[in-house]
Amino acid sequence: MKTWKLGCLAAACLCVPFVAAAADDNYPERPIRLVVPYTPGTSPDTMARLIVDRLGAELGQSAFVENRPGAATAIGTNSVAKAEPDGYTLMVSINTHVITPATRKTPYDPIKDFAFIGQIAFGQLAILTGPSTKAKNFPELVEELKQLGDNATYSSPGMGSTTQLYSIVLQDMLGTNMRHIPGSGMGSAMMDVMQGHTNMVIGGLDQAMANIQSGKLKPMAQTGKQPSKLLPGVKSVAQYGYPEFDFGVWVGMYAPAKTSPAIIRKVHAALQKVMASPELRAAVENKGYDVITSTPEEFAELNRKEFEYWKSVVQKHGLMLDK
Repeated sequence: MKTWKLGCLAAACLCVPFVAAAADDNYPERPIRLVVPYTPGTSPDTMARLIVDRLGAELGQSAFVENRPGAATAIGTNSVAKAEPDGYTLMVSINTHVITPATRKTPYDPIKDFAFIGQIAFGQLAILTGPSTKAKNFPELVEELKQLGDNATYSSPGMGSTTQLYSIVLQDMLGTNMRHIPGSGMGSAMMDVMQGHTNMVIGGLDQAMANIQSGKLKPMAQTGKQPSKLLPGVKSVAQYGYPEFDFGVWVGMYAPAKTSPAIIRKVHAALQKVMASPELRAAVENKGYDVITSTPEEFAELNRKEFEYWKSVVQKHGLMLDK
């Protein structure tokens, strides 16, 4: 009897890998949920909605976007970290994925609790001033900020935001002494600049283009090394002599940790086909982004490096929000 039981147990154990492999081969067999830890209309939401139907079509199954905003993206991100690693819960997010945990405690680890599918886009940011600013270009703006001393100010969407951290790194490079005036979102941060309450803000082109075109905001420089075609004639900070300044908004796709490599490969292959579409590329570029794809391994390394970098910046400047 004991031998029979042991034999059944051994047979059951041997079957488990085959069952898992069969599930991976048949994936997907039901709709795929694409979590976005932001509100509708934001950049990651826009990117997710551009790709969701095409991704579903490539995988042969329907896919839908679910917005789970809150707590600086921690609510939606944590829901993905805790989801079953079966490939039916994925996430589209931006580099706040590593910046939020660098500035505050989160119930998840941005590296250990996720599998990385790949980067899909990079969004350019711009250093923006209001119409009352006398500076006509970036070097003139730097000189103006230095002359103002600690009367110089910059806006951001709030404490611990991506653009606050970018502004701090920029300030370290320039040797200025700007004071931070946090807003209640990017809209209010840009409004402070337009109304002359602050001297500058770093903002995304997708949110700023309408006000740039109307003359309410003046772009002084672009933050990524490769300038966007949407701002012809506006150089990057790197082109002005600060080659180490190369920041923007990268967009990528994640899955819960322990999602099988076979599923990751399948989703990545479908994603590559989606992002290769000329129609999709044009739509992405129209939003101020460039299609930039990567392997899962490259995207994992990008997340690891950026998480360590921003933790060091936060520690250096004492920016941890919940000490």
